[in-house]
Amino acid sequence: MPKEKNMNLFVSHYHKDLENLPKLKKLLSNKGYNIKDSSMDESEKNNAKNPDYIKSILRPKIKWAGKMIVLIGPETHQRNWVDWEIDYAASFGNKKIIGVYINGASDSDIPDSLNKFGDAVVGWDSDKLIDALNGEPVWLDNEGQPRSPFWSDSRSNC
Repeated sequence: MPKEKNMNLFVSHYHKDLENLPKLKKLLSNKGYNIKDSSMDESEKNNAKNPDYIKSILRPKIKWAGKMIVLIGPETHQRNWVDWEIDYAASFGNKKIIGVYINGASDSDIPDSLNKFGDAVVGWDSDKLIDALNGEPVWLDNEGQPRSPFWSDSRSNC
């Protein structure tokens, strides 16, 4: 049996897309990855409304993760918190940020910050996702066809 590979992730998602989180972990687990996920889930439900407080909870979770996956659903591009999480991860300059389309999503559902700072966007395909997590610049549209990155310049941390 091949050795399990550990991966520390933060999965940015709109709460209505939460059902896809265990599916994502299973997709990667089936390829031998042990996912340690620091993102928020239903077990950490809170009624926090203060943005500074929410950011104080999210910052260490994003900082801890080596990579970020953004679940792209039909409403993701309208979620300010998803954009903030992507912006914060990008501020480190070295975190891979990978978008993954979930069922029903289209190219127009990609958050602006993912277009700006993303390293890859893939469909629900474990091989392409693993390529992206391993640093391949895989850019696909929601039908799995190659697309160009929105921004052609690679990002760097000044």
